[in-house]
Amino acid sequence: MKNIDKDLFLRKNQLEGTMYVEFKYSSAEKEFWNEDSYYINSDIFEYLLGVFEKSKEDFSMFGENYFSFEEVDNLINSLKNIDLEGIADKITKNSFKEDKYIEKIQIINSLISLIQRLEAWLVKAIELDVIVIILGI
Repeated sequence: MKNIDKDLFLRKNQLEGTMYVEFKYSSAEKEFWNEDSYYINSDIFEYLLGVFEKSKEDFSMFGENYFSFEEVDNLINSLKNIDLEGIADKITKNSFKEDKYIEKIQIINSLISLIQRLEAWLVKAIELDVIVIILGI
């Protein structure tokens, strides 16, 4: 499991390995691995997968997903209602760290930052009038 007591919405130069879900605008220059895209580690993304599946009926973690403006709006609303504590509980359940309470707080804080940055990125897509594309692993 990736250490999640730090930034989770990454730029290409921050990546370690290749198991990431890519978030890009339709204005991106390349098909994938864009410098201006954002990335979420696939281990972390699995905990958020239900939110994306709820927002886009045919969402695939293993393919290209084009979000309409309505689906982006659905995703923003779903992100506001995400159960961060429940996700943190699932992550810490298999942890070997001694102080699970502190670890849980760190995870929740990292998830809050991720959600806030992702929401801002989605809102910007609407303002720029571009399509959101999420590339699965």
